[in-house]
Amino acid sequence: MFRRTLQRLQPPPKLADVGFTTNFDNFRIAPRAATSTVITQKALQEFSPSEKVIKFAAEHNITFPSALRLVPGQKFAEFPMRFTCSNRHVFSYFHLKYLAQFEHPLTEKTLHFYTQQKQSRPLWCYVQGSSVSDGCNAVVRNASERAVRAALFRGLNAAGYDSSGRSLHGAGRSLRGTIRIGVSQPKAILKFEFDQLLGYVTRLVANAVPRLGGLPPPGPFQ
Repeated sequence: MFRRTLQRLQPPPKLADVGFTTNFDNFRIAPRAATSTVITQKALQEFSPSEKVIKFAAEHNITFPSALRLVPGQKFAEFPMRFTCSNRHVFSYFHLKYLAQFEHPLTEKTLHFYTQQKQSRPLWCYVQGSSVSDGCNAVVRNASERAVRAALFRGLNAAGYDSSGRSLHGAGRSLRGTIRIGVSQPKAILKFEFDQLLGYVTRLVANAVPRLGGLPPPGPFQ
């Protein structure tokens, strides 16, 4: 019994003795791949929602990103982003992975989020950046999204609406539908002075307003 107790108290074998390397000089952790909320057109075409999501979308009159259309007046070569809109409420690209054919653990929570959005916001706005083109990190991507989102909301204010599409004048009709801005090169966007970005986005908002059920603003925006 005493001998068995001593055996149990013996120190464990060294890592090298059991074939485990102790040389970590060449050990490296692979960097995280750049993530993106912008999916490819091919992936969008191949996307297939579950029956639950199809039923939910029909009941709540929500559609998929293929319904978004480009707003006229864009200068893609100068401002590397795409301003799209629809007069219907549209699921976010970011949430498609939760809405696909095979149900995700977050599907129910995502659908609940859209139920709340439908009840509280006549206009849905998405600003989503991608790291694919310029390889930027998350800090740069998030900074570009914040800048474009600020320009979008101020552009809506200039057109007479708040960030939810409600009229700032009370009696006017609200905008209804979805605006999505996809930022394809966040680094390039951050090189602009904010006033430049604001002027460009404000003109595109003015062009989008009639498509969202609002009255076209006066002036040479279109």
